Amino acid sequence: MKKNYKIITLFLFILSVQSCFAQEKNSDLNLSYKKIFVRDNKITRSFIYNSKTAIYQVKQLYPDGNYKTKTVTVNLTQKNIKEIHNLYLKLQLRNLHNCTFNDNNELFLSSTISFNKNENVDNLPCNTDWEDKEKYNQIETKLYEFILPTYRLQFPDEYVQK
Repeated sequence: MKKNYKIITLFLFILSVQSCFAQEKNSDLNLSYKKIFVRDNKITRSFIYNSKTAIYQVKQLYPDGNYKTKTVTVNLTQKNIKEIHNLYLKLQLRNLHNCTFNDNNELFLSSTISFNKNENVDNLPCNTDWEDKEKYNQIETKLYEFILPTYRLQFPDEYVQK
């Protein structure tokens, strides 16, 4: 009888340890970023990053109507992503969607950052509070601290300081 209890206890212990490891592995943060510039209801330039794919893509519309795309692999570490996420938590930003409108109140720029979200963050309301916009800019700047060195190595002629 005692032997059965030991086996059951050992089995439960192994099961709980496996569960902890599975939770730890699933607790990895993912980051998605999208920044678009709009003119005459057309996206003229976009910057997109997804930590799951590690792809940072810059797409620009040229006068001939075609887009030119540059793609770089940027492997942000979990430490990098957690640093960005912790900054977001520290700043207590209400919303991760910044927008800029032109004089005609038409969207000129839209920028979103999300962590582990499958929802469409483009549909979130834009930050309207100046303080929230500044907080968002701090988070975006932190993200670019990690992305731009790799991008600059691959496209040194195209580098535009942010």
